[in-house]
Amino acid sequence: MPAVLTYRERRRTGRPGKSDPADALAIARVVLREERLPAFRVRVHRDLKLLVDYREQLIGEQTRLRNRLHADLRVLVPGYGAQLGRCGDLTSVASVAAARSMLAPLDGVAAELAERRLARVELLAREITALNSRLADALEGSHLALTAISGVGSLTAARLLGETGDVRRFHSSAAFAMACGVAPIPASSGSTQRVRLSRRGNRQLNRALFTVAFTQARCYAPAHAYMERKRSEGKSWNEALRCLKRHLADVVYRAMLEDRRSEEALTT
Repeated sequence: MPAVLTYRERRRTGRPGKSDPADALAIARVVLREERLPAFRVRVHRDLKLLVDYREQLIGEQTRLRNRLHADLRVLVPGYGAQLGRCGDLTSVASVAAARSMLAPLDGVAAELAERRLARVELLAREITALNSRLADALEGSHLALTAISGVGSLTAARLLGETGDVRRFHSSAAFAMACGVAPIPASSGSTQRVRLSRRGNRQLNRALFTVAFTQARCYAPAHAYMERKRSEGKSWNEALRCLKRHLADVVYRAMLEDRRSEEALTT
């Protein structure tokens, strides 16, 4: 049951607050009124979602530690950026090794804590690399139609599958696009015909489609030609990219359906 429908139904009752009896009444009324509710299906690919979410948490923690290290090094080693050179972002093995060599001769609690943060950054980098390999192994030999799409690597495929679950719960590619937040919302009035950007939908799916669209716009000739055609119609680069995202939602939906059918054929 989509939460937005039960929320609207609870508001119609005029009763304040939220409770199980009120939710049950709202769900019953929605079921009686709505004819095209999605069928219940067991969520698949839940492990992929958990792994991708955990990886995002590790990356966030790693970024915070790097930012703190930059603040520490600015005080402990003035001008450290010039010594690190191009690898001064503390994302490469060489930059971490250079930062450790600068901290080695220093004494005091501040230097000790900076070294501990540096060790934690290295540990997180190894764990993230291991997660990347695990996700790639989990998708190896399966979901061939999805991963065959230009710009869909193992991480993006895992995000799409983990957030979508069973793609058959969407009755059409348009419903999937709406769930991803890439379907434009009509905002026409009188003789003015226009649409506006949707801020709804699953933002993780929207992010994954943006990654695919941005990659294709730069490196995939058909997508580049599509972008140029939209630009020639008077659209800005961002507007053309949104059109590409909407088109890719259909492509991804069909690919996941094809992969799902292939899985069922193998199991029967």
